[in-house]
Amino acid sequence: MDKSLSKTISYIVFALIGVGLLFFVFKDVDFAAMWNDIVHANFVWIGFALVLAMVAYICRAARWNLLIEATCDHKPTLANSFWAEMFGYFANLALPRVGEIARCGALKRTENLPFDTLVGTVIVERAFDVLVTLLLAFITFFLQIDLFGAFIRDKVLAPTAERFSSISLEIIVLICVVIVVALALFFILKGKDNLVVAKIQSFCKGIFDGLASVYKLEKRGLFVFYTIALWLCYWIMTWFVCLALPPTAHLGLADGLFLLVVGSIGMAVPVQGGIGAYHYIVALALTIYGLDFNSVGLLYATISHESQLILEILLGIVSLYFVFRKKQNQ
Repeated sequence: MDKSLSKTISYIVFALIGVGLLFFVFKDVDFAAMWNDIVHANFVWIGFALVLAMVAYICRAARWNLLIEATCDHKPTLANSFWAEMFGYFANLALPRVGEIARCGALKRTENLPFDTLVGTVIVERAFDVLVTLLLAFITFFLQIDLFGAFIRDKVLAPTAERFSSISLEIIVLICVVIVVALALFFILKGKDNLVVAKIQSFCKGIFDGLASVYKLEKRGLFVFYTIALWLCYWIMTWFVCLALPPTAHLGLADGLFLLVVGSIGMAVPVQGGIGAYHYIVALALTIYGLDFNSVGLLYATISHESQLILEILLGIVSLYFVFRKKQNQ
């Protein structure tokens, strides 16, 4: 299949999934009432939330630079890493998860760094974020186990476990066979003069070098600081959106942490920008406070998600200029 056609089909499929989720989530919403609530929200708090989002983006770019410096013996400028990151967020709106690859490609253009190694550093970065998310989920679970624990257990863990338990033994065996066959073919062709195998080996080596960057870090304390700082920004900005709406203004920092963890789960769903999935799970989470799913839950989720989405689109558009202009000037 032609590569461009494959990408087009993938885009259409994921877009349809996103549209389907949006229809499912918003089918019973009174949009006139929601718009009225949106225009009467406290935009000062939303503005503060967006400022924290910018700080988080900068911290993420600075943290990425530490991994790149440890691997490539070259420190990109913070500006180039920041715009590459925003280019990645922008690309995620086209295809889920493609943004991680896109930002590596963008930084390769502006800093002339090995693409494979950049991918490895991104894997390390995302692995740390997964660990932080799990840690926050653990903390949230025990902060108010009766309230938060019940939601995570009944709405997240139980359905997930049920889905995995429904996978038949035949499918598991088939997956294992495919992996074994792929490994066997790789080692059979390894000793031969095969261009494809050489590229695979080169790509794997680049990723391994990127993964090894965490052991080469000389500024581990700074890496931890940036990680804490960006997740702290995410936490506070999530709570600030609560303060922007009268029905959720009474929620505290612990509640903001809960919504951050739940929202992270929604953003992990492979649809463009978490559209639909984020709205559903966050609105569902707010129902444990006795708030209405449609009139309050989706209102909060929409303001939280779309305000950041607009910011990412604007910064993504600007990133196109910086990424391609930098290349032309070299």
